[in-house]
Amino acid sequence: MATQDHEEDWGDAELSEESEQGENSPPAAETASERRMIRELAEHNIGLKNTTVDSFQFSAHPKWNSTIHREVRLPRSHHATLLTQLQKKVEHTKRWAGIMTPSEGYLEVLLGPNQAQMPPSYISRRLSALVADSTESECTRRHEPDNSSSVHFRRFRDENRPVKIHLTGEDACIEISGPSPACHILTNYGFSDRPRYATSLRIFYDRPMKPEELEASAEPLIASFLYELDVRNQLNMRPPKWPSQTDRRRPANAEQPERIVRFPETVIEPEVSVLFRFAGSATENPPLAFLSYYQVLESFFPVAGRRSALKKIERELTNPLFNRRNDKHLVRLLNVGESAATASEAAHLKMLLDEFVRRDILADFFKENHWGKHFTKQGPIKGIEENINLENRQTPLTHQVAERVYRIRNRIVHAKDDPKYQETPALLPQSDEAEALWPDINLVRLLVCEVILSDQVRV
Repeated sequence: MATQDHEEDWGDAELSEESEQGENSPPAAETASERRMIRELAEHNIGLKNTTVDSFQFSAHPKWNSTIHREVRLPRSHHATLLTQLQKKVEHTKRWAGIMTPSEGYLEVLLGPNQAQMPPSYISRRLSALVADSTESECTRRHEPDNSSSVHFRRFRDENRPVKIHLTGEDACIEISGPSPACHILTNYGFSDRPRYATSLRIFYDRPMKPEELEASAEPLIASFLYELDVRNQLNMRPPKWPSQTDRRRPANAEQPERIVRFPETVIEPEVSVLFRFAGSATENPPLAFLSYYQVLESFFPVAGRRSALKKIERELTNPLFNRRNDKHLVRLLNVGESAATASEAAHLKMLLDEFVRRDILADFFKENHWGKHFTKQGPIKGIEENINLENRQTPLTHQVAERVYRIRNRIVHAKDDPKYQETPALLPQSDEAEALWPDINLVRLLVCEVILSDQVRV
């Protein structure tokens, strides 16, 4: 997920009179051509739910991986174009929620706002006001008619002209418009006739390309175009990604929330509380959620360092052989203080988990939840050299966890000054890795809760 979808943000979408009439119309017999289209869609795991006089109602593609009731509708007038696209061996794109026809060098992805709170009508108004920089009325390249067809949705209170901005470059053309019938049905979803995404971004190369070549060529072009759309036109948009099978994964046996509200007994700094609550709200940006929880851990590094140093100093002072007139014994005390002051961030994290996290609670996190291979070298997060292994007698579990958390932190901030991480690329927002980060976010959240709990016990 990709990012979390907010159906409540579709507030200003409304049904047209035509769609309301179609909703109540009796089923109409399908033509032979329409039956072929329905058969082709079945090959893509799209099932027909209902047929009315003016539209088809299909199930949303299972790639959306959701229990929410979702569907997608198509005016019957678009069925012939959809059938033509399907018969060209259209495929789903892997990097985004979209389609491609490699035999024609054609790629199309859905496009939506990058902020969940941005109303769809705002995007519609802004896009309808934009014009292409080219003065040519027609593109000189020859594009297949079905790839240029668009489904437009009369779903907003204000009437805007249909969006269609076509831009021509040396190697390809770009177009923003309503999605083509195939992109809409194979990748979109909605409720009734209100689609989640009313716009798509198309790339026309007009030459046969391999699927991986087509996506690799389109990625920098899409990234550059969306950057300029943000900087020049102040429209912050993104192509949605298919949800990961591991994103949003929560513990299967998560405890039920407590129903009793009490006067607070936990003493916590306001800054820590703000970071903790912000991390819980950053569902649209998993790396940011992870870093926010990590910042809470960082705020306790000095406390953990002092606590660890005091325990070591106490051990030295209570040694019956300790002699305060012996320089060697005094130097041992001095070394304890210097070690605490010069410890690296990774060492501080290990000290923190050693001092503040209960071993049995940490072990239960891995035992009682079905994480699969996530916490192994074969998991979705790169740059992890060792598995989390509860049977490892050489490395304490707290140190295994600290190493993993610190590595992920460095992946997110891309600490180039550490040669250990130069071969691993940054963990970017809205990437597949970011969407698969939730088990690690659950882990670091547990660590934060343990640290705050242990801090309540003044030692």
